[in-house]
Amino acid sequence: MKSALEQKTQPAIQRSMDAIVRKVFLWAFPTRIRPNHLTIARLLLIPVVLVLLHFELRWWALGTYVAATCTDFIDGAMARTRDQITIFGTYMDPVADKLLIAAVLAWVGYRYLVVQIIVGFIVLELILTAVGASILLRTRSARSSNAFGKLKMITQSVALLLFLIAAILDLPTWVTVSTYLLWLALAMAVLSGGKQIYDLATRGA
Repeated sequence: MKSALEQKTQPAIQRSMDAIVRKVFLWAFPTRIRPNHLTIARLLLIPVVLVLLHFELRWWALGTYVAATCTDFIDGAMARTRDQITIFGTYMDPVADKLLIAAVLAWVGYRYLVVQIIVGFIVLELILTAVGASILLRTRSARSSNAFGKLKMITQSVALLLFLIAAILDLPTWVTVSTYLLWLALAMAVLSGGKQIYDLATRGA
């Protein structure tokens, strides 16, 4: 069960973020465009980014990565504000996020220890997501995200963006900043994973 503080603050924060996304982005999306369409688009953009990186088209890869990352912030707000939350979106949205981060991060920085550890954690998180999906099918209760997971995703996205810019402009200092951000994201991943395991254990009890 969530603490009283978390119950009061998290919805308020989420509503504020959703309101910003709605005003800035959602007006441009007609109602026939649904959140799941954006989630699928994000999945399809992953190989596009990797192909662009393979052919050294780094600016194009950066732009495509930014576009894919933006869909992550838009689809969730769209689902909540337009009352279009689905079982598919609840589980495929974080899967798309993790696959995007893992694929691009491994491509641009796998020689770094922190990147290797984070990719390993992402694999673990995907397994936990699959376990959560199986529980959902039995109980018909959705898994809610936690604040640690959201902070981790934001930190990873920013770190990866800096990695890509550093690779394009040859900025070693930015690479250093990126690695520190990734260590911070790793700490968030540990806390997020621990909370997911706790939630699964208490839900099954």
